[in-house]
Amino acid sequence: MALSDVYQLIDHQQYINQDIENVWFFEKLDPAGTAADLIQAFITDLLPAVRQIQGSGFYHAFVDCLNLGDLGDFDTEVTNVFGTAGGGDLLPSFNAVGYSLKPATRAVRPGSKRFAGILEAVVTNGAITEPTFVANVEALRIKLDDNVVGALSEYQPVIVKRIKYVPDPEKPDHFAYRLPTAGDPLVLGLVKQAVTNPEVTSQVSRKI
Repeated sequence: MALSDVYQLIDHQQYINQDIENVWFFEKLDPAGTAADLIQAFITDLLPAVRQIQGSGFYHAFVDCLNLGDLGDFDTEVTNVFGTAGGGDLLPSFNAVGYSLKPATRAVRPGSKRFAGILEAVVTNGAITEPTFVANVEALRIKLDDNVVGALSEYQPVIVKRIKYVPDPEKPDHFAYRLPTAGDPLVLGLVKQAVTNPEVTSQVSRKI
C-alpha cells in the first residue's frame, strides 16, 4: 500500500447555479491503473446508480481525479449528464439521501455520502416512500462498497485517514485535518458496507 495507489475523485454537480460536489477515494489494485482509467470506470460502473436517485433537473458537469502520491497522474472528464429518476420539482439542494460507509478497520472512522437531487414526489412526511425510488436507493447502497472496474485496474473504495496539524503556530490549540502527502503515514479503511435509511437527511454546507 502506497500513497501513489490512492486517488481522490470528485463528481462536480450543479443545481440552480449552485455547485455541489461528492468526493470519493479509491485504491488501485494494479500498478497500471491511472486517474483517467478510474474516471472512466466511475462513469461506467457507479455514476448511473447515482443518477437514478436524482431528478432530471439535477446536472453532472464533470469528474476530476488525482493521485495523492503522483503529481503527474491526474485527469478531468466532462460528463454533461442529468439525473434519470424523472421530471418534477426537487427538494432543496441541502436535502439528500444519506449513506454511511462502514470501514473494515477501526483505524479510521466511518465515511458518509450525501446525494442531493431528490424529487419532492417521492417523499412523504420526510421519508422516501415511492417504491421505484426506494429500490434505486437500495441499488446504489449495494454499489457503494463494490470495486469499480477499469480497463487497466480495479479500484476499491476506501476511507483515507486525515493528518492532524496546527495551521497557525501562534494558536497551538487550534487543529485542522488534511489529506496525507509524501512522507506522511498512510492509513486506509476499505469500505466494507454501506448503510442507509428512508429518512431524508441534509448537508449543512450546501445551505445557501
